Amino acid sequence: MAVTKETVLEALKDIQDPELNRSIVELGMIQNIEIAGTAVRVTVALTMAGCPFKDQIKEEVRSALLSIPEIEEARVVITTMTSEQRAKVFGNEPSEMEGMKHVKNVVAVASGKGGVGKSTVSVNLALTLAKKGYSTGILDADMHGPDIPLMMGTRERPLGSGGMLMPLEKYGVKLMSTATLAGDGTPVIWRGPLVNKAIKEFLGHVSWGELDYLVVDLPPGTGDAPLTVASTIPIAGVIVVTTPQKVALEDVRRSIALFNTHDVPVTGIVENMSYLKIPGSEETMEVFGSGGGEKIARAFKLPLLGKIPLDPAIRQGGDSGRPASLEEDSDAARAFEEITDNFLNALKT
Repeated sequence: MAVTKETVLEALKDIQDPELNRSIVELGMIQNIEIAGTAVRVTVALTMAGCPFKDQIKEEVRSALLSIPEIEEARVVITTMTSEQRAKVFGNEPSEMEGMKHVKNVVAVASGKGGVGKSTVSVNLALTLAKKGYSTGILDADMHGPDIPLMMGTRERPLGSGGMLMPLEKYGVKLMSTATLAGDGTPVIWRGPLVNKAIKEFLGHVSWGELDYLVVDLPPGTGDAPLTVASTIPIAGVIVVTTPQKVALEDVRRSIALFNTHDVPVTGIVENMSYLKIPGSEETMEVFGSGGGEKIARAFKLPLLGKIPLDPAIRQGGDSGRPASLEEDSDAARAFEEITDNFLNALKT
C-alpha cells in the first residue's frame, strides 16, 4: 500500500510540543510532506528559531515516520513559524521586541578579529556590573563560536513559556546562548538569514525582565550578527577589544567604521593581553608589543577604558567556569573593575 499524507499525519498526531503539551499536527507545525516511493521528507516549523526542544521534536518525528511499514527513508527538515502562524498558536503573539521592554541599556562587545579575548571581556564586564549591584544579562550572539556557557560554568538548557525563552542564570547574571540550545559539541551550522533571525529572537523573544545592562557578545568581524544588532535595537555603547599587535589594530579600524556607519556610539577601547607581569617582581614584559590601544583610541578620539594583563588566572577562570573577576584582590579583577568604572563614566558623558 502506498504511503499517503494522511498516513503520515496519523503517525505524527501523538507527538506533542513539550512546551505547549499539544499535538504538533494540531498546532500546524507540520508544514510540508513530500513522498517519493518509500522515502518521505517532512518539514516541521518550530514556534521559535531557538527552540530548546528542536532535537527532541526532530528525533520523535523521524522515529514516528520510520514506524510506518512502507517507509524506508525519512528526512526531517526544521524551519520556524512566521509571526502570523505563531499568532494562531499563542493568540496574542509577543511583539518582536517584547523581551527588551524592560532592558535599560544594551552594551555590545566587539572585535575586528577573533582570538583577542572579546568573550572574556564580555563575561567579566557583566559579572563586574552585577557585583556593583546592577541587574545584568549577557547574550552570546557569536552563533558559530558560542563560548559564554563554558566560561560561566553552566550546561543547563533554557525552557520556553508562551512563545518566550527563559534565560539561564549564573553568578547573578542572566544569560542566553546558542550553545545552551544545541548541546555540548554540537556544531551550529547557520547561514546568514537564520543567524539574523535567531539574534532578533534572542533579543526580543527572551524574557530578560528588568535589566540595567544587557551585554551582547558579538562575533568577530563585520558580518551578519554585528549588522543585525546595530540595526535592530538602540545600543547605549560599544566596547571594542583589541590586542597590541598591528594586525589587530587594522581590524579594529574596520569594526569601528561599521558602528560609525550605523550611528552606533563606540564607548571605548579595551586592550587585552597588554603585558605579562613577571612572577616575583614588579617588572612587566610586553609580549605582543605596546601602545596599540592608545594609538587606536587617539586615532578615533575614544577613551582607552583599560588594559588587561596576560594573566594565566584569566584563562584558568574561563576554562573552569569561574571567571577571574569573581576573585577578590587579583590583578585581573582590578583590571576589569577599572574597565567597568571607566565604561560607566564614559556612558555618562
